Amino acid sequence: METPLLRYRLTDPAGFTTKVYATIIIAGGVWVCMTYPVVGVIMILFGIFPLVQYKCLEIDLYSGTYCMGINILGRTVGTREPYPGTKCIFLKKNRYFSSNSRRSWRPTASTSFDSFLWLEDGTKILLSRDGNKEDAMARIQPLAQELQTEIKDLTAPLSQI
Repeated sequence: METPLLRYRLTDPAGFTTKVYATIIIAGGVWVCMTYPVVGVIMILFGIFPLVQYKCLEIDLYSGTYCMGINILGRTVGTREPYPGTKCIFLKKNRYFSSNSRRSWRPTASTSFDSFLWLEDGTKILLSRDGNKEDAMARIQPLAQELQTEIKDLTAPLSQI
């Protein structure tokens, strides 16, 4: 009997453009398979890979380990580390400035809301990066309920941990 795992998806599903490229690679692999079977099979595998993989955080509360890695068809590949417990999940607001714009000399600023899982040993794991605070809260709410931990909102002007 396998122990139940808490699996949290850290990346979004493949977008439309990625799906189109993957489909083209798979179709090309099928076409190449007629003359070069080994190369065609390799192309088909490379086309399928972006559709079935994503980055995830997997926490096994029974064995006391967590794994940050890539999930491929339900199996997480990565190193398992001891899970010390959770302090909290916190939401932080970041501003990024970029000045390399071809259209203007003024720097452009963008804001993102980053959510982190803060472990007891001081490790901080980036859970999501969203442009909207409501989207970020909606993403981390299910994990906070499963881990039975609080969410600290550090986006207020004078908030501290």
